[in-house]
Amino acid sequence: MVNIPGLVAGNFEDCPVHKISATDTNKFLLLCDRKQVPFTSFVEIFEVGGRTPSNEHVEAYEYFYVLKGEGLAKVGSEYEMPIRQGSFIIIPPGNHHDIINTGSSRLYCLTTMIPDEKFSDMIKAGPVAELDDEDLAVLKAMIPSKQ
Repeated sequence: MVNIPGLVAGNFEDCPVHKISATDTNKFLLLCDRKQVPFTSFVEIFEVGGRTPSNEHVEAYEYFYVLKGEGLAKVGSEYEMPIRQGSFIIIPPGNHHDIINTGSSRLYCLTTMIPDEKFSDMIKAGPVAELDDEDLAVLKAMIPSKQ
């Protein structure tokens, strides 16, 4: 048995999925949280026309990397950036921001917040959600096949 303090490993299929509230248009596949490491990381899945609830963080940097889909990243009233597969944006603390799905299919972002600012607690306190067949197909397609 290997004992490596702080090591976190797993498979997305074993991770919890939640929404922050039942009416939200995005859900979170929680990969790790502040009880494991000093940050949180999740796959955020936006329905067509969906968006993050407008928010800002006091201390946290928030990193979004687009895995699939397209949308718009807005930071304050000064900055807008179209996003698509391969796009990333790092939003510094104290900046109001929105991620909006402007595409014709779901938007999938790998998102990390450092530090967590108890955001993972808010996710876990929300209603349980599920990955459907479309989500599973997208996430499994990102796993390299064994040759």
